[in-house]
Amino acid sequence: MLGKIKQDLQQNLFKTRLTELINMDHPLVKLAHEISWDKIEAEFEGLFSKEGRPSI
Repeated sequence: MLGKIKQDLQQNLFKTRLTELINMDHPLVKLAHEISWDKIEAEFEGLFSKEGRPSI
């Protein structure tokens, strides 16, 4: 089962945001903004079961 990421608008005092740890000017970070993640998810969602535990 394909899981969905829940958006948490409240910051956690003990967790650091990934954007604060990595170099946002890195080429792979820039490439990630150019990828159509919705199209990739649509392409692969048929490979996940509709039942059972969600993916992580």
